[in-house]
Amino acid sequence: MSKKKRRKPQTTPATAPATEPAVSSRWRFFTWMSAFFFLAALVVRLDVITAWPGGEGYALARALDAGWGDYLPAAVNHALMPLGQAIDANTDAVFLFPRLLSAFWLVLAAFFTYRWAGRLFGHTVSQLALLCAGASFFLPFFGKVATADTLALLGHSGMLWTVLLYGLARDKNKLFPFGVFVLLGAIAAPVSTLLLSLMLVVLAVFQRTDYDWQLPAVISVGISCLVLVVQGPQGASTYWFYGQEDSRVLDLLFYGLLGMLPLAGWVVAGVRDLVFKGRQFEQFSLLVGMALVVTLLAQSLLFMFLVALLAGKQMQLYFREPNYPWKDWVKTVSVLHLVLAFAGAFLILAGGGIAFPGAGFRAALGMAGAYWIFSLLGVLGVFGDRRDFALGGAILSGLLTVMFFWVQVYPYLEVERSWPNDLLEAAGVTPSTLQWPDEADESELSTALPYFRQAGWTLVPEGGDYRLEHYPASDTTAAGGGGARVPGRAIVRQRRFGLVPQ
Repeated sequence: MSKKKRRKPQTTPATAPATEPAVSSRWRFFTWMSAFFFLAALVVRLDVITAWPGGEGYALARALDAGWGDYLPAAVNHALMPLGQAIDANTDAVFLFPRLLSAFWLVLAAFFTYRWAGRLFGHTVSQLALLCAGASFFLPFFGKVATADTLALLGHSGMLWTVLLYGLARDKNKLFPFGVFVLLGAIAAPVSTLLLSLMLVVLAVFQRTDYDWQLPAVISVGISCLVLVVQGPQGASTYWFYGQEDSRVLDLLFYGLLGMLPLAGWVVAGVRDLVFKGRQFEQFSLLVGMALVVTLLAQSLLFMFLVALLAGKQMQLYFREPNYPWKDWVKTVSVLHLVLAFAGAFLILAGGGIAFPGAGFRAALGMAGAYWIFSLLGVLGVFGDRRDFALGGAILSGLLTVMFFWVQVYPYLEVERSWPNDLLEAAGVTPSTLQWPDEADESELSTALPYFRQAGWTLVPEGGDYRLEHYPASDTTAAGGGGARVPGRAIVRQRRFGLVPQ
């Protein structure tokens, strides 16, 4: 019997075609307008937002703690905090510059993605991918928190683009930038960066093409291991990191896809196209598919970037290819999303009216109305073959919703999110030792950690004189046992928070 030959991957151009369609002035205006909306949402209220639970609470507490020098991003935040304190020592302006640094890393990641992904997929696709990423509900959030998540995103995205240009386009000049991005990613998230480096090891060992992955694999694994030995893992100082007690792979998958709801039709079509072309052994589909799996397992925000890349690619193909095969997928999912968006808007308005009657309801109405109206424009564009409506509606529905949330809706949440200062005032006790909340079960309490550190409290892993607790606002059975308690919100849910002696 003859042995069946393994099918070889179809080779595709290593770089995008030199000639692309001319960019119209209307499209250029739309991209700059979208960039403005994104940047406005990114920087608004950075000086008044109470620390977020989870990664930011732990990161700011680490920067204020005596061990800030053990983790380089914490040392940088420690150095930047006096600049904000000089502006206003009585507000959260002390956290302004660490948050601005996160926003800067996110913008820098977008810049390099546009510059280098444009060589791989074309500048039109890279623009659309960045617009889709900006329209995500969750990815821009990490540019508003003082964690190293966006630094890790910068490192991981730079790693991917430079190694593809090095291996596929034979651009040997990208080897040094590749090493720099590996170092940045390893400083922020060494274990996740090491796992991403193992993808290159797999390519180098089991490669079915003649591309050179060996040297980048050695460099990335070596740098990641060196940083891991010298600095150690970052722990809970970032929202996404490998090594948590409960793996958050499914959380990243859930939030990554949920955040792309404004572009649901394009994302589903992108996944379908990826599977189809992967079965045909199309080279870039195999690489992107492998990158999606590895970034998900490594809990890297680059996963969200790659999902946006899939959506952006389908936006280009839908209006460029005369026989685009997934039109029905885009239309069906877009209509289904529109129906679900209406139901979701109704629930948001109902919840906003109950929690924040009057002005809060009107703020939620503006946000939900903008989302649904622009989603409707996107559906009309898809069915009417109107590129401006289809793309503009889907992208602006996400961008404007995020901006309206921070400008109109969030101030009503902030009033009840400032419970740490209320708790310190209500307790009225001499600063002592506070037990560090458990990262897995009590992350909502981490919001208070930087404020207790500012007030002179010492954070200890166990055995502190006091501990924080929280329980539902409706639970009246937990009011005993002494200590101080105040109402508040960790994010959305209303809770009661307490400081009790051990």
